[in-house]
Amino acid sequence: MSDTIKEKFSTIKELNKDIYDILINDKLEFGRLTRLKKRVKQLLRKYKAGGLRAVFDNLSAKKIVNKINSSSVKKRILYITITPSFNLLRQSIYIRKNGNYETILLMENPWLLKLMEKHFDTVYIYDTYYELANILKEAKPHLIHVQGSMLGSDFLCILAKLLNEAKIIFEFFDVPSLCVSKEDSVIVWGEKNTELGFFAEQYACKNADGIILGYSCEAADILKQRYNIKSPILEFHTYICNEFISSKKTIKYSQEDGKIHLVYGGNVAPSNLPKKVFADVQFHELIKEITRQGFYFDIYTTPHVSPLKFEQFFSDYIAISKQNALFRFEEGLFPHEAASEFSRYDFGMMIYLFNQGTFLSESLSTRLPGKFFLYLEAGLPILISEELRYVSKLVREYEIGIVVSQEDIYNLSKIIPTYDYDKLRENVLVARRELSMDAHIHTLLKFYEDCAG
Repeated sequence: MSDTIKEKFSTIKELNKDIYDILINDKLEFGRLTRLKKRVKQLLRKYKAGGLRAVFDNLSAKKIVNKINSSSVKKRILYITITPSFNLLRQSIYIRKNGNYETILLMENPWLLKLMEKHFDTVYIYDTYYELANILKEAKPHLIHVQGSMLGSDFLCILAKLLNEAKIIFEFFDVPSLCVSKEDSVIVWGEKNTELGFFAEQYACKNADGIILGYSCEAADILKQRYNIKSPILEFHTYICNEFISSKKTIKYSQEDGKIHLVYGGNVAPSNLPKKVFADVQFHELIKEITRQGFYFDIYTTPHVSPLKFEQFFSDYIAISKQNALFRFEEGLFPHEAASEFSRYDFGMMIYLFNQGTFLSESLSTRLPGKFFLYLEAGLPILISEELRYVSKLVREYEIGIVVSQEDIYNLSKIIPTYDYDKLRENVLVARRELSMDAHIHTLLKFYEDCAG
C-alpha cells in the first residue's frame, strides 16, 4: 500500500522535492513503529475524551470505507480535517435537513467527538495520516470537503486530491499568507510546517475543484490574482443556527448588579507566545483597561483546547482572575451552551489592542470570525474594533453594535451610554434572521453540485 501512495505523490516530487520529503518522511508515518506509537497516543486521547466507548465503539477503517461506499439514495459528503471547527458542524446540521445528503466526518482530534456525533451521520477518528490516506484511496463519496486550519490541516487537500477521484472542495479556516509572514510563521510553527502550509495553500488554490472562504470578496480577489485561480470560490460563513438560540428567558448580570458586563468567546493566546504574531489575542493589557473603567469582563476560551491542558496553557489568565474581581476566565463552551450563557451579558467583545503587532492587515480587514455569529445567537450587540473592517461594515450596516477606534477603547465608559441599547438589541434580532444558516445553506448546496457536476 505504501508504494502505491508514494507513487501517487510523484507529482508533488516533481513540483517540490522538499515538500515531497516532508509529506513522505514527516507526515504520512510509513514506518510501522511510528504508526504504532501514534496509535497508542490516539487510544489514550480517545479514552480521555470519551471513555471506553470512544475506544471500542469507533468504526474500523475498513468499516468506514464500506459505509461511505454502500448504496444509498442519499449523496454522501465526506468531510476531512484534523480538528473540526464549528462552521462544519453548522453546515452539517442544515445539509442533513435538506434530506438528500448524508454527512460523514473524518477527524484526528477526539475532544469534540460527542458533539460532532450529534450533528453528523457518521464520525470517524483516524489514528494516523497513513490510515487516512488508505481510506481516501478506497472511498467513493459524492464529494470531499476538506477543511484546512492555520498551517495545520491544509496539507490534507493534497492527500484528498491525489488519492481520490471525487471532486474536492477546500475550505480555508485561515489563509496562511493573509495572516502571517513566512518569517514570523517559522518562529512559531517551525520551518517544515511553514513550508508545507504555504505550499498547501498554493496547491489548494490551483487544484481544488471549489474553494470556500469565510472572508470577504476582497480576500477572494487577492487569492485569484496571486494564484491565477480558475475554480469557483464561494464566500460562506459560520452563520446562525436556530438550534443554538436559547428559548429560555435569561436574566442579565447587569439587571442584578447595575454594571455593564462584557464577554469574549474564542481564541486566546498565553503570554509566552511571540507577541508579533499573537498580540491581538493576548488580552492581559486589555483586561486591565476594560476593568479599570468599571466593566465586568469575562473570557471563555475556545472549547477546542484540551480540557486536560486548560490550567497549563492559561495559568497567567487564571492568576489574573484570582486577583481582579471584575475579570473571570472560563473554559470554552459548545455553541448551544455558549449562546445561552452569553445571553446574560450586555455586549459581545471583538475589541483588540493592536499596538504590539498582530496578524497581517489583509486578514484583519477581510476575515469574518465565527464569534460574530455566536454573539448574535446570544442576542448580543457587538463591540468591535474598526480595524476588523469587514465585521465593522456589517455592524454598521445592521446597526447591531458599536465600532470603536484604538483611542476609543480608553473611553468606553463614556461612549457606551450614548447608544440606545434596546434599539441595538432589536436590530440584532432582525440581523439574526437575515444571517442565518437556514437562509444561506442553499448557496452551499448549489456550489457543491456545480463543482461536482
